[in-house]
Amino acid sequence: MHLLTLTYLIASVTFILGLKMLSNPAKARAGNLLAAFGMGLAIIGTIFLYQDEEGNKLGNYVWIFGGIAIGAVIGLVSAKK
Repeated sequence: MHLLTLTYLIASVTFILGLKMLSNPAKARAGNLLAAFGMGLAIIGTIFLYQDEEGNKLGNYVWIFGGIAIGAVIGLVSAKK
């Protein structure tokens, strides 16, 4: 099995389980963390493991991680308010 496919499988299972845990108030915090881990795993897997049909990897890592950093700052500021 291709490593990216396995990464997507693990990420989707953890994301779905995390969302399921959100329905129980006692487990909501752990569910949120598990879902965030699953989504993060999918994103990191895509960035570093994806290749197109010709074997080319993603480029523009500066733009990708710059966008992630800007989104993280906006999300952190919004969460603090």
